[in-house]
Amino acid sequence: MKKNDIQKEPYLLPSTGDLLRKVSFFSGLNDAILSKFERIAMVQSFQSEETIMLGGDARRTVFFIAKGQARVFYDAKKSRNNLLNLLDAGDFFGEIQLFSENAKSSISLKAESQCTVIIFKGKDFINEIKNYPELLLAFLRETTKKLNKAYAQIAALSMSTIKKRIKSCIMLFMEERGIKILRKGKAITVLKNRPTQQQMAEMSGTTRETVNRELANLEKNGYIEMDGGDLVLLKELPMSDDD
Repeated sequence: MKKNDIQKEPYLLPSTGDLLRKVSFFSGLNDAILSKFERIAMVQSFQSEETIMLGGDARRTVFFIAKGQARVFYDAKKSRNNLLNLLDAGDFFGEIQLFSENAKSSISLKAESQCTVIIFKGKDFINEIKNYPELLLAFLRETTKKLNKAYAQIAALSMSTIKKRIKSCIMLFMEERGIKILRKGKAITVLKNRPTQQQMAEMSGTTRETVNRELANLEKNGYIEMDGGDLVLLKELPMSDDD
């Protein structure tokens, strides 16, 4: 048999149940409960930069990111798209339409990389989670955390200088996704797979070049460390413009 004649094992796509188990919201459910969500779930894949949901959409739909990353942004005519949030595997989107009276969303969702999304019709999703108080509370807790982050981001964007906005953006990501570890007996925070400079720029209302300069300045002064795709917070960031 020639080398080129060797047959490769076919790639099997994960089942809906397997994808659900990879999402923390569903990972602890027993098989009987999980199967109920599996029956009402739809799975769809999106390529990088492909729109998952466009502003103005009035569907009551809940999206769970099973794989990849998606960006939430405000889509306004004659203005630049503003990055509001980055969703990683396990995060969800659509809670505003789910509980809003008119259900129309003013924000959009786009795949930031190749992305696999689990989609539920809002009515079906609510009918299931209301039967399990622990799931309903978990959903409300996560929604409240997202609301709190939105308030923090609004406060950060209201800061008077670009440097302060960039530092606030870094701290928002650190508080939400940072992992605390000990290094040589000292507690530090590591942000795995940090957002790109362009993403930070869009969230803080500035340019990528400005973010690059500020990150270099913070690293030079010993506040942060850029370790490959990770960002390490060595000590609390100053909120003055002197550092």
